[in-house]
Amino acid sequence: MDKRDILYLRNMLIVRRKEISDRVNRLAAVWKGVEPAIELEEEAQKASITEPYQRLDANRKKEVEQIDLALGKIAIGEYGICESCGDDIALKRLEAIPWARLCVDCARDFEQRHETLPETTEVLAAARLPDLYHELSYEQIVKLIRERLHALKNVDDSDLRIYVRRGAVTLEGVVPGEAEHQAILRTLMGEMRFASVVDRLEVEESQVEHNDDANAEVEEPDETEVEELLIEEGGIAEGLFEGQGDDSPYADGDERM
Repeated sequence: MDKRDILYLRNMLIVRRKEISDRVNRLAAVWKGVEPAIELEEEAQKASITEPYQRLDANRKKEVEQIDLALGKIAIGEYGICESCGDDIALKRLEAIPWARLCVDCARDFEQRHETLPETTEVLAAARLPDLYHELSYEQIVKLIRERLHALKNVDDSDLRIYVRRGAVTLEGVVPGEAEHQAILRTLMGEMRFASVVDRLEVEESQVEHNDDANAEVEEPDETEVEELLIEEGGIAEGLFEGQGDDSPYADGDERM
C-alpha cells in the first residue's frame, strides 16, 4: 500500500467511527423514551424487547474497538499487517473491512479451527508508557504533551482533546492539514517516545481521491454484514457498553482533557 491508500483507509475508519457514535447517541435518546413504557411489563417480555438493543450496543462497541486499534496501527506504521502470518493484508480486503486484523487465508484458517484473536481491549491495554513518564500522573503527561504541541507551527492545541489511558495516548479533534497531522504524530512518537497512540484526528483538507472517485461515500454495511465481519475478526463481545468501568480503556475519567 502506498501513502495515498493509507490516507484513504484512515478516512474510512474516521468516518465509520463517527457514524457509529452518532447512531449510538440516537439509540440512547430513543431508549430513554422507551424504557419507562416497559417498566410494568413482565421480566421475560422486557428481556425480549431490550435484548436487540443490548446486542446492537455490543456489536457497535466491538467495531469501535477494532477501529481504534486500526488507527493506532496506522500511527505507528503497522497497519495492514496480518497478526497471524505477518504478511500484508490485501488492499481489497482492507477496503471492505478497514479494521481487518487477519489476511484472507489466516481468517479462513482461524474460522476452520474455531480460533480467535486476542480481544482488542487486551491489545490496547498492553501498551506501556516510556519509563521517563512513570512517575507522572496522567494529568501531568497531558500537560507535557500540550506544551510540546503548542510549539508546533499551525497547530492549535486548544482544538485537540488529549487523554492518556493504560499507556496509550488518544487524540481527538480537527487539524488543518496532513502536514500538521504528521507533525503531531512525530512529536508524540519521535520526540516524546510514546509507543501507542490512538489517532482519531480529523484532517480538514483530507479529501483523498481513490479509484478516481474523490466524492465517493463510505457505504455503511447492514447489521447482518457487520455481525458477520465481527465474528470473522474474533467474536462478538457481550455487554461491552455496560462494562465501561475503571478497567476499560474506553472509560471517560479524569485523564480526559
